[in-house]
Amino acid sequence: MSSTIEDNELPKANVTRVLKSSLPAGTALQKDARLAVSKAATVFINYISSVANDVAKGANHKTISAADVFKALDICELEHMVPELQESLTAYQQIMLEKKQLKKKEKDESKVREDDDTAMEEPSRGQKRSLEDDEDDSMSVDLKKSKDEEEDEEEDVEDEEEDQEETQDENIDEEQP
Repeated sequence: MSSTIEDNELPKANVTRVLKSSLPAGTALQKDARLAVSKAATVFINYISSVANDVAKGANHKTISAADVFKALDICELEHMVPELQESLTAYQQIMLEKKQLKKKEKDESKVREDDDTAMEEPSRGQKRSLEDDEDDSMSVDLKKSKDEEEDEEEDVEDEEEDQEETQDENIDEEQP
């Protein structure tokens, strides 16, 4: 299966955003210019990826790492790009680490809140239960029973349907010589 450059083309919105952020404000850009930059960037990425893949294979790696990409840039005589890309990679990794830590912190806080809410809802050992607590418990038990009864009825209906199908199949088999 051969792939064309169009199969690997970068999203147009992303290319436009990068172009606008790198050009002076108010600079107009023709559609053909955006297309040319998009195709050139796609070819460049494919070429560097191919060289990085060769570097990774040469080192018996199954996955291309950032170090492989930096080595590929050196091989392609683009070593002047490496320091800036390393800074960008470090900044990106730091941002992702902070997001991960924030997400973990929020998850831990929500778990603590849920535990506190649960502790407030259920009386702890040695405390008297109110009449309302007993009524709530009996209602939830009744709901569970009715759900179980509904499930049992559904199973019975399914069993009856299966029995009818088997009986029909047996009748058909008996009729045929």
